[in-house]
Amino acid sequence: MSPLRALARPLLASAFILDGVDALRHTEEHARKAQPFAPALAKAGAKVPGLPTDPRTLTRLVGAVQIAAGVLLATGKAPRVAAATLAVITVPTAIVRHPAWASTGAERQEHLGGLLRSAALLGGLIFAAEDREGKPSIGWRYDNWREHREELVQLRDELKAEVKAAKQAA
Repeated sequence: MSPLRALARPLLASAFILDGVDALRHTEEHARKAQPFAPALAKAGAKVPGLPTDPRTLTRLVGAVQIAAGVLLATGKAPRVAAATLAVITVPTAIVRHPAWASTGAERQEHLGGLLRSAALLGGLIFAAEDREGKPSIGWRYDNWREHREELVQLRDELKAEVKAAKQAA
């Protein structure tokens, strides 16, 4: 792993690990912020089996996932999956924690700043989820394998033909 990745991944992950710890330590406060979204959670829970509809349970779940994915990202274990998981969680979490549309004045500015910070972290997560550490994509590798496979088959057939011709000449 390059030194930049070794530094950047833990730095990016630290915000999510701390967020997850805070969600587990202050579940009631986070659940209170999610309370206005209870009807939407109920609808989603009806469509997605196993999804908790209680804001407290969902807060704990999201906190635990943030900690787990953050640790995986920080340590470089499955970093693309961890970053993608955190990116998926970031959007609804930012909406719940920073309701700028429901506030005015200084509070609105604070919420807008929080939304922009969340958007910036989301951008970093998108880069981390896409980072292949210089390796080509699976699609490119498959196409390259198929292209070389055809060449190998062609070479094998030519070699067989030469061997057959050499046996007939002998």
